[in-house]
Amino acid sequence: MGAVTLAIGQTVPWNASWSAEERFEIRPCKYAGNRLAVWQPFKPGEGKPIFAKPHNVRQRKSIAEMRCTVCGEKTVMGRRWWWPRGQRQGQWWMTTEAPVHSACADLAIMLCPELRKCGHPPMHFPETHTVLFGLVGGEQFERDFGISTGGRDVVGSLKLAWRVGRHTGLPWFLEDAL
Repeated sequence: MGAVTLAIGQTVPWNASWSAEERFEIRPCKYAGNRLAVWQPFKPGEGKPIFAKPHNVRQRKSIAEMRCTVCGEKTVMGRRWWWPRGQRQGQWWMTTEAPVHSACADLAIMLCPELRKCGHPPMHFPETHTVLFGLVGGEQFERDFGISTGGRDVVGSLKLAWRVGRHTGLPWFLEDAL
């Protein structure tokens, strides 16, 4: 088997981090409502891709602008897909997964062993959602990122959230599928 060419939006997701982007600062971010947020340099394609670690700024941009996590282009309501991966927190079900185009979802399933292993096919993106700010900080954050928040509220990622159903604890749109 020959070497695979790494191409953003084709063999590497648009929002993946690259090893040349592994430097972090705290700066205001327009995708987080100009709040302080974890910042990384923009050097996509430089170094090696880090598939399981989204670039902080691109992740926020993908949620804020409903951009496809695979190709980076905007998605259109009614033709948006996503993977129902996330967790329940109180009366909310939350995820940091951005939407995808149908063709990009097919490509991702073909190329990503993690998506194939999880066994959840992509589903239509629900029309109603809330965007939340995931705040970061603490000793573990400082060790992992090499920066201190100085006790300030700092946004790490954006999250999509939906109210959970009354009977199953799943988001209302997943509860209807049972």
